[in-house]
Amino acid sequence: METAIKNGDYVQAGGTLQQVSGTAERLQEAAMRLCTRRGAFVYAPAFGSRLAQVRVGAADANLQALQFAQEALAPMLPQVRVTAVRVRTSGICVELQVQGTQQEVLVPYAESGGES
Repeated sequence: METAIKNGDYVQAGGTLQQVSGTAERLQEAAMRLCTRRGAFVYAPAFGSRLAQVRVGAADANLQALQFAQEALAPMLPQVRVTAVRVRTSGICVELQVQGTQQEVLVPYAESGGES
C-alpha cells in the first residue's frame, strides 16, 4: 500500500493521507516511472524513463517513445502493459493496462519543448 499522489502532491482524505493499493497502486507507480527522467535519482539510476530524449518530429518518434516506455516499465512486467503511445504537441501520451484497467499518462516535454 502506497500514499496516493495526484498532480505531484499527496492526496488527503479526512485529515490523513489517502492510500492506494492493487491496480491503482500499480498505475501510480507506472506513471511515476514514466514521468521521471532516467538517472534523476542517484541511488536508483535505472529508475525512470528516457522519454525526454524522444526526437519530437522524427519519423520514428512513436516507435522510439514506445521503446522508452517499455524500457521504463520492464521491472513491472507482466502486471503493467503499454497498449499505445502517441507523440503529441503537449507531450507523450502512454496508454497503460493493469488487470483490465486502462489509463493514459501524459509525459510532458522538457521546458525546451523536447530534445532534438
